[in-house]
Amino acid sequence: MYDGVKKETMVDTYFGCKIEDIANTVILTPVWSLESFKNKADKVYTEFAGWYKGITLGFKNKRITVINSRIGAPMSGDCALAVSYTGCETVIFSGSAGAVSQYFSIGDMIVAREAVIGEGFSRYHSGDMRKDCFGELVQGDRHTAQKLLDTVIKFRNKYGVGCREGRIFSIDSILGERKDTFDYIKEKGCDAVEMEVSEVFTACRNTGRKAAALILISDLPLKHKNLFEGITETDIKRYNEIKFGLPGMLLEAAAGFLQIEDGGDVYEICEV
Repeated sequence: MYDGVKKETMVDTYFGCKIEDIANTVILTPVWSLESFKNKADKVYTEFAGWYKGITLGFKNKRITVINSRIGAPMSGDCALAVSYTGCETVIFSGSAGAVSQYFSIGDMIVAREAVIGEGFSRYHSGDMRKDCFGELVQGDRHTAQKLLDTVIKFRNKYGVGCREGRIFSIDSILGERKDTFDYIKEKGCDAVEMEVSEVFTACRNTGRKAAALILISDLPLKHKNLFEGITETDIKRYNEIKFGLPGMLLEAAAGFLQIEDGGDVYEICEV
């Protein structure tokens, strides 16, 4: 229905800017503030606002765009699709999640190139909307995820946190996180649960963009440290320390991608 709409019109509506204002590498985040990235940047080229707000920064002589993709599958998924109307080639998604794996603590980080679909957005963009893709695996780009992991590991000793590659489950309902849900999530080999990664990967697969995710562990729902109760002041302090440093890590990674020749793996969806 929208195939005839000009790219320039789409970009102006979604982002309130010109196509050339969006850099080749884009950081999408529903939770980290744009101001936190501005504080780490060498300069700000442009700030823009349409249906989504964003900025294009200068960091180590590289242009990088950061967009607030907003919380939830429909918002972040459509944002990732809208980015495809620009010259963006690589998407780094970053948000927070509750750890399901025993190997993660609050403040630890997961670099993901795999996510299990637990949301409805992906059904519209996986090739056949008549086919239910719930529970299927959508992959990002292995090369991009590895470069992201290599960058973040450099900060591990500075902050004293764990960082490893992992698999994410993306859910549509926070209150849908029940015992049977967590049992299913663990059966699928997932390390954490959040609301956006699988749809961003689906959108990027659909449009031929490379993607990986950096996720900060905010809670431990299976250890009674959930979004509503049980998290201590020590946990909050540790989380906030990493949250403060995360924009710098993401910009470092994005700048590193721009020094590498294009390449990467093909996206694919497969049964888990």
